[in-house]
Parts: sequence; structure tokens; C-alpha cells
Amino acid sequence: MPNIGFQLPAEISCRYPKLQESLTEFLSGLESCVSPSETEWFLCQSDYEGRSGAAFRWNEWEELGIQAARDSRDAKWEQQIRGFWDKYFPFMLSVANGCYSYTAVCVAPTDFGRIVQGHEPQFEEPTIIADGFEQFIEALVNERGRSN
Repeated sequence: MPNIGFQLPAEISCRYPKLQESLTEFLSGLESCVSPSETEWFLCQSDYEGRSGAAFRWNEWEELGIQAARDSRDAKWEQQIRGFWDKYFPFMLSVANGCYSYTAVCVAPTDFGRIVQGHEPQFEEPTIIADGFEQFIEALVNERGRSN
């Protein structure tokens, strides 16, 4: 069966119409990519399509924030959370060390392509960790190589 590449479902691609080609090329080559401890993983086609069977949805951390805003009946906060995630496309999730975190690519024009990481409880306060996906992968490979 030929590889047709990475394709987001329509509702997600409408939200994120432009992604770095290097990121989508990387994701199109994956069926699954999970750390040995099974606490960190790249999101794959099946995750975005909702058919992976994973315990967490691709946008789980966004949904947690939205639920907290709804529980506190704070429509402005909910709007801020959605606005934040409109600018950041998550492609890697983690529950390592009992802490929910994510790695995402910025899709906003000002920082397009920059890679960020964020963690609970303030998911919407990420740290820039790479200027692009290639730099992120290089750092990840180097880090994993040193830890083995």
C-alpha cells in the first residue's frame, strides 16, 4: 500500500492549515513512536484521527484547560485557552515523572516553526526549545544518545 503521507482530518487541518514540511514528512513516516518507558510519544496519524486507542487525545491538554475554565464559568479564560492552542500544534505528549507536558510547533506568523514545550499546570506558558523541527530532532537524538 503506498504511503500517501501525513494528512490531518479536515477539522484539524482547518485549524492548522500550514505546518512545517519537515514535521509533516517526519510524522508521515510513523505508525507509532513511543519511548521505552511508554511515557512520551509522538502523535501519529491515528492519534489525530481519534482511532489510536491511546488514553489521551491529541489535544488532551487543551481539553483539560477548557474544562477547568468551564468549571469555573470563565468564558474569557476558555477563549484564551482556545486562542493559545490555535497558535500551537502539539505533536508530542508526555506523562513522564507524573507531569503532563507537550511539545508543539508554533503556527503563528511571528514565530512560525519554532518548537515549544509546556507543562502542567500552566500549559499556556511554553518555553521555546528549538528554532525549527530539524533542530528539535537533532537535539532529541543527541539527548537520547547520551542517555543510553
